[in-house]
Amino acid sequence: MAEIATVCPYCGCGCGLYLHVRDGVVVGASPSRSHPVAEGRLCLKGWHAHEVVDNPGRLTRPLVRRGAELVEATWEEARSAVVAGLGKTLETDGPQAIGVLGSARCTNEDNYALVRFARGTLQTPNIDCSLRIQCVPDAPQPGEAWRAGVSTGQIAELDDADLVLLVGSDPTEEHPAVGARIYQGRQRGLRVVALSTRKHPLARLADLHLPVRPGGELRLIASLLHVVLAEQGMAGEGRPGAEDLRASVADMSPEVTAADTGVSADLVRQAAGLYLSSERAVIVYSAGLALSPQSGAAVQALHSLAVLGSGGSRRQVPVLSLLCRNNLQGCRDMGVAPDVLPGYASLGDDAAVQRFEQAWQCELARGVGLSAWEMPGQVRAMYVMGDDITRSIPDPEATLSALEALDFLVVQDIFMSPAASVAHVVLPAASFAEQDGTWTNLERRVQRTRRAVSPPGEAREDWRIIADVSRAMGKPFPYEGPQQIFEEISDLLPIYAGVFYPPLAVNGGIRWATPEARDAGGQAEVMPVPPPAEALEAAASGLRASDQYPLLLAADPTLRPWDGEVMVSQTLTVAGEFTVLTKDYPDGMLCLNPEDAKRFQVRGGRPVRVVSPKGECQMQVRVTDEAPPGVALVPHHQATRLGIMEISTDQAGGRPVLAPTPISVGPAE
Repeated sequence: MAEIATVCPYCGCGCGLYLHVRDGVVVGASPSRSHPVAEGRLCLKGWHAHEVVDNPGRLTRPLVRRGAELVEATWEEARSAVVAGLGKTLETDGPQAIGVLGSARCTNEDNYALVRFARGTLQTPNIDCSLRIQCVPDAPQPGEAWRAGVSTGQIAELDDADLVLLVGSDPTEEHPAVGARIYQGRQRGLRVVALSTRKHPLARLADLHLPVRPGGELRLIASLLHVVLAEQGMAGEGRPGAEDLRASVADMSPEVTAADTGVSADLVRQAAGLYLSSERAVIVYSAGLALSPQSGAAVQALHSLAVLGSGGSRRQVPVLSLLCRNNLQGCRDMGVAPDVLPGYASLGDDAAVQRFEQAWQCELARGVGLSAWEMPGQVRAMYVMGDDITRSIPDPEATLSALEALDFLVVQDIFMSPAASVAHVVLPAASFAEQDGTWTNLERRVQRTRRAVSPPGEAREDWRIIADVSRAMGKPFPYEGPQQIFEEISDLLPIYAGVFYPPLAVNGGIRWATPEARDAGGQAEVMPVPPPAEALEAAASGLRASDQYPLLLAADPTLRPWDGEVMVSQTLTVAGEFTVLTKDYPDGMLCLNPEDAKRFQVRGGRPVRVVSPKGECQMQVRVTDEAPPGVALVPHHQATRLGIMEISTDQAGGRPVLAPTPISVGPAE
């Protein structure tokens, strides 16, 4: 039996694993003991990752729409249909009428080829990945990689930490490799401070849990900064920007912010005291913070706190941004965004644009394009590679309707998705086990994925499909394989300097923009510098419950985050674990504190009527003290389908996010 070293295809941890192959079939998976993240462990998803590969639901032949049905076609027929459909839109409406979506599940090489296809072949600036909406805010200043929600530390730093500050994160559910290290750390005395609305299992074990009101995250972090800088004065001495930051939080004492945050001044000061007494702190955040209405400023504030250092050490505190998918970091590194080029190069940087134009031998679309959440309804044709946009955008029904209304839609994927079901052409792609390439994990660790078996039927690698379509449109790509594509990436992207393809096959690969990469051939002057501390604005939310709507409903991205995700639902054994929620709560799970359940005379497991200013729906109740009094919680992926939550616009990048919404609750009739 052959054992092929590769990387887990689920969350952003990037655990190393082996695929076991017998007679050309992947029959099992096991962890790599020497991998710096896995260390001989895998979560439930990783242990069963092989089940995705041989799944009978895989797409194996191209499909072309004939009337109301998608029917099997040859590659030549499908490619001709793609060229004709995109060509017609280019001719009648121009390149601005085409949108392109890349994928946080596909390789760096796939996404890089897609960016070249969009900005070079199609001449459209409208390229994005819908999962950018779910994890980290846009970079305020393109070209500065550290401002793009990039982690400044490594997961292994948790092993030596004496304090972890968890903000809007439940790694037990989202990133088990991180959660396991924190649980192990508790056994040796690691202190944990958790800032979250929901009292999840790690919050229960924490030294301090700060039960922040939905929408109050930024004000709570600001009050922490106030104590650290204005009251204690024990951090930030001589640090760039520290004085401006101190002035901006001077009036944000814990007493002032308590009404918005729901956290007592005493708890805030205790948390600040633990942070200041720590010598080796680590800050961890994930979707619970990144999907809050003021996420951009909140993430900036956390990085400012990290720059100040903790009380026992003047070194910068590492920050871990727990990205939700295996290659979301690499997807963004490759320029799958409407406002930057690969490597976060600015579209206004003539030298950078010319560098890519010379390498790609064509002029590029230079303008800032539409984001993933702007494309539906504003473009006439779309090319979607491995992106389930209907799950990511807060209003999935409107998104699917917009996709149905397109003049032309192409989807290439490994399974039939909601978007693929309404496409004009569906192209079967290879899975992670059927192609070579690279992924970049949440630590910026670039690793090789290895081909273990051949793709089923007529499925092909994503980069090869894109290259074939581009060639058919008169713009051939010179690539013969992923190694050649990656060598171009390493040459053109300064942050990837010194990251070479062969060493990436060694367990753990190479983290970009590190001394390791620099010593391997990168240039010291291109090493990104984490941002200085910055002044912040943290306005009060003004959101309050009322007699008519006495509860506040919040969508929690950390609550059962994998339920319903396409890759998980197609992993047969794992699907059983992650469909329990749908079976037990078919109309949606509303988490209520026991006090509120008694107050509104509702019982666990029973249907309730939920009314908001926007509408009403029926859900089933789960009575749990994970929800604080006065707050109702619902899993984020269910909340998007309820139609009763307000959608607000995040100040960083204009992303639509589900805002905390006042509701009333009563027994269903």
